[in-house]
Amino acid sequence: MLSLRSIQQCLLGTILCLSLLMLQTSYNLSLSSFNYDDGLADNDRPVAWSAKNVDALRGLTSGVGLVTTDGMWSVTNSLSNGKSFGASIPVIRIIAFTDKHYVNIAKVWYERLEKLGYTEHYIVCVDEKSHDKLQTNYRTILKPILNPDYSHPILGFGRQLFSLRIYYTRELLLNGVHVLVTDLDNIFNRYVPLQGFLEEGYDVFHAYEMRYPENLWREYGFVVCAGHQFLRSSEASIAYLDMVLGNCYEMNNCDDQVRYNIALHYMLKMNWTPNPNRANALRISSNNTEIDGLLVESFTGVSDEINLKVKVWDRDFAWRLAGNIPDKCPSANNWVAMPTKADHLVDAKGSNKVWRKIHLFSVWDDLCHGIKTNLSKS
Repeated sequence: MLSLRSIQQCLLGTILCLSLLMLQTSYNLSLSSFNYDDGLADNDRPVAWSAKNVDALRGLTSGVGLVTTDGMWSVTNSLSNGKSFGASIPVIRIIAFTDKHYVNIAKVWYERLEKLGYTEHYIVCVDEKSHDKLQTNYRTILKPILNPDYSHPILGFGRQLFSLRIYYTRELLLNGVHVLVTDLDNIFNRYVPLQGFLEEGYDVFHAYEMRYPENLWREYGFVVCAGHQFLRSSEASIAYLDMVLGNCYEMNNCDDQVRYNIALHYMLKMNWTPNPNRANALRISSNNTEIDGLLVESFTGVSDEINLKVKVWDRDFAWRLAGNIPDKCPSANNWVAMPTKADHLVDAKGSNKVWRKIHLFSVWDDLCHGIKTNLSKS
């Protein structure tokens, strides 16, 4: 028979257990509404976690129907001290090409990246004149085009430049340099630490193009842009560039956008996840037939041919459309914009193509929440 003291102790234990259970329940409920403010700076968290990821969708809208959360990582200790990459910090270069005619655009592009915080960007000069004008105040690399065919700016000089761009990109990859290849008239809108792309583990990152080459777009549902891509220095990406390059450098006459898409679609037989052409895929809806129906969401793929891992960025992160601004402006999370066919928005006083390209930076900043381009030096 239990004594009175034993019964009291048993009741006291039961009350204590119930109190602890109620306290734990209350604690769990508080966690469910916790605002993720753990008192740590973003730089102290793993690269996959950022407070920005929690708030990225709050109050943001995008003309393409999707607010990107890509590129929201921070430069963590693992990135800054090289632990994730072995003994040394990876070498990364941002490159864009210019000739003597595009020097002023090169200045605007370079200074904009500098303003955002980039320090690894270089202007590749394809002639002595552009190099002489830029080398004093800008990081430059001289890679001259021999016998430039200026009499045929698209089918002549343009393709000579594209051939050189593939060749030099491959040369950097062979030397262990990871490369962001971009166009001078691409408009960067925020700082994204490029080491984060290496952390993601893909060999190549592509931005969407619109419909060119048209035949490949019709057959495969999308095409990628040769004017903005990130390539890891890896065996697979070098093998990919070998396919893209082919005999372009010897011919000195190639359309790199055609070459990239032929390699990606015809040669590599990519297995995409999710299927970009699935019935419920998000697409642009517009009265503009040039952009109506274009894919928006990001997806990834693997080629068993060379074990190449590819990611296609979503169209809010890397925005490429014709016209339709401000209606189709991306969200404030946009990294880079590649607008085209927006001359009607540029002051009519400037009839020169270079002038129009330069002032499109300012138009973009006014209409699509950019960083306010300083054109005083152009």
